[in-house]
Amino acid sequence: MNTNPKYTNALIHASSPYLLQHAHNPVNWEEWHPELWEQAKQKDRLVLISIGYSACHWCHVMERESFEDEQTAALMNSIFINIKVDREERPDVDMVYMDACQLMTGRGGWPLNVICLPDGRPVYAGTYFPNENWQQAILQLQALWQTDKAKADEYANKVFQGISQMNAVHLEPSQTFSKSSIGGLYQQLSEGFDWEEGGANRVPKFPLPNQYEWLLDYHLQTADEEAKDFVNLSLLKMANGGIYDHLRGGFCRYSTDGHWFAPHFEKMLYDNAQLVSLYSRAFGITDAPLYREIVQDTIRFCNTELSDGVAYYSALDADSEGIEGRYYVFTHQELSQCLNEEELTFAETLFSCTETGNWEHGYNILFRKLAPLQVLQTLNIDVTSYTVLLKTVKSKLLAFQQQRPRPGLDYKIITAWNGLMLKALSDAGTYLNDKSYIGKAETLANWMKTQLWHDGQLYRIYSLNKKSVKGFLEDYACYAEGLLALFSATGKEEYATFAMELTEAAIKRFRDPETGIFYFSPNDGEALLLRKTDLGDDVINSASSVMAHVLCKLGTIYQRPGMMRMGSQMLDAARTQLKAHPGWYSNWGRLALAESTGFIQISCTGPGAGNAASQLFKTTPAHAQISFAETTSALPQFQSKISDSLKIYICLGETCLEPVNSVEQAVEIIQDLTGPEH
Repeated sequence: MNTNPKYTNALIHASSPYLLQHAHNPVNWEEWHPELWEQAKQKDRLVLISIGYSACHWCHVMERESFEDEQTAALMNSIFINIKVDREERPDVDMVYMDACQLMTGRGGWPLNVICLPDGRPVYAGTYFPNENWQQAILQLQALWQTDKAKADEYANKVFQGISQMNAVHLEPSQTFSKSSIGGLYQQLSEGFDWEEGGANRVPKFPLPNQYEWLLDYHLQTADEEAKDFVNLSLLKMANGGIYDHLRGGFCRYSTDGHWFAPHFEKMLYDNAQLVSLYSRAFGITDAPLYREIVQDTIRFCNTELSDGVAYYSALDADSEGIEGRYYVFTHQELSQCLNEEELTFAETLFSCTETGNWEHGYNILFRKLAPLQVLQTLNIDVTSYTVLLKTVKSKLLAFQQQRPRPGLDYKIITAWNGLMLKALSDAGTYLNDKSYIGKAETLANWMKTQLWHDGQLYRIYSLNKKSVKGFLEDYACYAEGLLALFSATGKEEYATFAMELTEAAIKRFRDPETGIFYFSPNDGEALLLRKTDLGDDVINSASSVMAHVLCKLGTIYQRPGMMRMGSQMLDAARTQLKAHPGWYSNWGRLALAESTGFIQISCTGPGAGNAASQLFKTTPAHAQISFAETTSALPQFQSKISDSLKIYICLGETCLEPVNSVEQAVEIIQDLTGPEH
């Protein structure tokens, strides 16, 4: 660390690790704040909005090449007001200007660099620029601004109109989904399946857990075995690929190739949290030991490397020693240095390592092409030898790895992502029947309430022992969803009660009462270029789709039909896109599954109710609300239902059936209610 830096800019006062990374650039960076736009207007200057995040590899590259270059910095300082934004702190800002970049260039990503007029309207956008290209772009924009402001204004107006049209919401209240129309969504999604490597048939390959969650629900609702088979293929390929860390646990961001082999090495909390939920559920359905192992090792990674002991940090960097992935890869010489001859042969066979390297620059990515039985046959060893060698090789490689400089840690705690982790721990505890995960989830839920909820206001960021940035819809929705998962896992009403409190606050802050849609930013939030909705289910489920599920489940638990209708009506805003692009609206697709059958409420009461609920989770689509109370409950759904023996009550919409006394009977009824039309 440079203890006597030549330059220091305004970012030195930030709490974001990403912003602090740029605090000693020669660029006169400023943190985002509304007053800067008044300065831009007064000085008649263009504004650069440069957006990224701490684990972003190409953000680091552009910083080294351009933002640390004194000549480039001098050019930027003379022309722009320069604003640095951490996209994870201010997703509202990122969403607006990412739309502009995609409109102007046809693609997006980070670093995101957008040049705006003094009123915030963009006139130029792109992602990574080599230094020479970046200087040229700056000079071209300067020339345009100096010589033809009218032309710049005209173009900016076209861009603004374009992004406004992109964000127009079209409601389709009448065309509800039927059981038969759901099959059309599956058929369209399945056309893009890669039946050799799993995942979508394209490069790069992203995990996209929400698509597999939809497929599991579709399988459970329709008994379609093909959907389950494809999920199993994809989860197996990901677990064996280089995208998974075979030593430390946890998943990298995505695979740069079509084989899950060479990852983009950054590790994000939101990916790992969602994948824990997915693999937990898949274990509950299949009982596959590999899935349990993946869940356990990924949670261990999160607890060890992404946690302060209670809450969870945001990310680990892709780079160390200035090289992407260096912390995780091995040369053959390094393998030989820490393993004996027998262990080296085992590692070469198990992890597909070679003398010249299986990746670039002589490096080996740990990647499993062979199943354990194939390794036994190839090396002519027994199970005991395999187990001993695996443990020894992993231990030695980990010890060797520990001596290296570690990737940078983004230590800020994000409410929405911790909500995802809250759900992940609850799901793992439920499907793996491990109470230690439930205990960890309860500790996290209570910490979040204590540290991030104040005077009826949820905050998004906790960093350097202080909270900041008022919460967005994503934060309310994901935290509430995590609390509902914890309620289902524990039966403790306090979690449902607080989920309701969060949701009622979200309705007041984010919902448009005229259209029924929820905006991403609050009613009293900072006015940006436009106020966005968040509908697309990308690498994280959209804030709106998560909130729609939360509303439907809370409406079911508390028997509030108006709240259920509020959630169901939100689907109207996504119907057109769901029908056209089911893979990018998968969480809405799960709501469509519920709509096609009616919302299911399952209430387990009496002795053994918790165990019965746990079993039903494994056989029932996730949009069903499963709750249990063994002895007493004040919740409306359990009114007059507690008994001295196990009883399972099943309601479909507003119609409730006679209670049954066994899980087997309940499963049979649910399958009859949700199955294909006869």
